[in-house]
Amino acid sequence: MYNISLRNQKTNFEKYATDFNPERTKIGLKQISKNWKSENQTWDNWNELSDENYDDGKISKFGKIFSLKDINTGMIYENDSSDLNTNFQSKIIWLNSNILFWRNGIESEMDFYERKIDSNTVENLSIRYYFKDHNGNKNYFEANHSVYKLDEFSCGTPVIMEREEQRISGKPYFGNITKKQADSILTKWNKKTRHNIVYN
Repeated sequence: MYNISLRNQKTNFEKYATDFNPERTKIGLKQISKNWKSENQTWDNWNELSDENYDDGKISKFGKIFSLKDINTGMIYENDSSDLNTNFQSKIIWLNSNILFWRNGIESEMDFYERKIDSNTVENLSIRYYFKDHNGNKNYFEANHSVYKLDEFSCGTPVIMEREEQRISGKPYFGNITKKQADSILTKWNKKTRHNIVYN
């Protein structure tokens, strides 16, 4: 059963990697490039993105399998390109894995962008698409934009509390900007990046 579960996860990884690129184009997400570094997050090495802790041995993992609950897995892609004409940093894909293979699927996918304004100021942009969230809401975007100083402390507690309130409400998550505004920011960034590149 354990090996079947891991095989289901592997099938999920293959399904939502580069083969899923045409669907990403339709949705408005960035396609996966072959020159990005990738890491599959199985329940054996999943830590940062999981709501569960699987570091307490295989017994709890077998319990999870037989409970027929979804197991949180996913993939992380980091931009390993030498192309300077991009602010894209990474893509995170959240997947659901289940011993009942027909329940396997993708939960959400996020593209993360970053731009250095100066030596001490960074601008971040994340665009996340939910195929289905924890409350059952489907097919919507959540976008967030922020600017911060590297030498200043920033407390993330208010953001975490606000997000928890959104989850409890049962409604779709919402960021601090719209998808249309996020696309507009990216367009401006790309123009500035191309303008600042010196060609030999």
